[in-house]
Amino acid sequence: MNISEQIFDYISKYTNLMFGNPGTTELPFLKYKPNSIKYYLALHDGIAVGMSAGSYLYNNKIGIVNLHAAPGLMNSIGYIYSAKLDRTPLLVIVGQQESTKLLDEPVLTVDLRKIPYVKEVIDVKNKKEAIKAISVGIRTVLSNPSGPVIVSLPFDIAEEECEKTNITESIYTEEKLVLKPDILDQIAEEINNSKSIAIVAGYEIDLFDAHDELIEFSEKIGSPIFAEPYFSRSPSVKIDAILPRKASQINKILMRYDLVLLIGSTLHNVIFMDEDYMWENIIQITTDHEENVKRFWKSFLCDPKYFLKEILPRVKEKKNNKKIPFTKNEVNKNVSQITEYLKKLLKDEAVFEETPAYRETIMEILGNRKKLFFSNRSGFLGWALPASIGYAIAGGKSLTIIGDGSFHYSPQALWTASNYDIELKILVLNNKGYESLRSKANYQADYLSPITSPHKVAQAYGFEVVETTNWKSEIKWLMENDKKRKFLEIIIPE
Repeated sequence: MNISEQIFDYISKYTNLMFGNPGTTELPFLKYKPNSIKYYLALHDGIAVGMSAGSYLYNNKIGIVNLHAAPGLMNSIGYIYSAKLDRTPLLVIVGQQESTKLLDEPVLTVDLRKIPYVKEVIDVKNKKEAIKAISVGIRTVLSNPSGPVIVSLPFDIAEEECEKTNITESIYTEEKLVLKPDILDQIAEEINNSKSIAIVAGYEIDLFDAHDELIEFSEKIGSPIFAEPYFSRSPSVKIDAILPRKASQINKILMRYDLVLLIGSTLHNVIFMDEDYMWENIIQITTDHEENVKRFWKSFLCDPKYFLKEILPRVKEKKNNKKIPFTKNEVNKNVSQITEYLKKLLKDEAVFEETPAYRETIMEILGNRKKLFFSNRSGFLGWALPASIGYAIAGGKSLTIIGDGSFHYSPQALWTASNYDIELKILVLNNKGYESLRSKANYQADYLSPITSPHKVAQAYGFEVVETTNWKSEIKWLMENDKKRKFLEIIIPE
């Protein structure tokens, strides 16, 4: 077997999907792709990364992406950055120039070790290292916290014959993160001695399916559940409020509680870190090693589902827990009405959200959908559309809710949906520009209001499209399953 055949044989143990946008340095590798691996072409390298991330969200399998040398990889950096923050397990196999000519720096060459926002970069130097590199790459991808890893494969090595490298399948497992009984007792004592407690829940609740345990715990101690700022997946099936985008505003909310419990969450994923957190009364439970070592409050590495099960019998029921009023985020009434109506029609569709101006409005209504709500933690635009397509390719049903500005970051993703006959529903909320910026600017400028017609782009890619201000009947149309690919653009009143 040659190296490419061995690589495909190895990665087929983990997934049958690969996404990419090939260039010259990938052709020797892709020539040996077996029929058992389904390759989905994206018309932009970054979009391939986004689709692979979406496929993981449905099938919980490592995402495999094949990208083109330096230019293609550079096109993808924003998506890789997002995967790093979202803790998405992605193996990025990058075609590299000929292994014996890298010091000459021909076109397309780059020192991949300088690429930021990945857990590791592994350069294949010779054929004997190729399968080892893939194995180490996968183990690194899956180690806690999971994230993207790059393996570079020079095109001359890809076709070299080599005796089969026998490496045990890289089913990476870590011991379950648990706390000793005495530590649990100490935490329980702090909870029992506190009169007012706030829970801040995050994406790890959804990741570990700890929703039921969280609700039971919060009800026993009489605590409200706040969602972490900029959450990427449902933090709870019951959300009392979403924490705002400013650290100072979060402080105003949480400082009134005797104790704050961060369960599978973080407070630092804010846009405006305008002041330090008052951290003396915070206890954090997380599985994320990187998050754990960065914070100045008490932080414990522990599976949130295990923690909630073990802490529950140790805490006392608080029937008279001090109730503290709090103010919810402002919502856009028009978007709120649209989203509430849409929620009644949703069944098993996963929602992929990317509406910077209306994020909290939509999350307040749809963010409690267990394993059926996804966004990204990085603030990156252009992610939701390819991610929703990758999710559908993997076998799920998806609905993208996206702004008119965000749509234009990755419109060519629609080609992949049409070309491979993928079922997809897209809802564009068109506020005629960048409302998320206009609402914060203290001046007016034409560059804050680019007027576009996303539905015309979708129509060119073969979607059934509707543009409307009369949204009620058209949302019904969107959610009916009579057509495979539908695109609804709603003009939001000023």
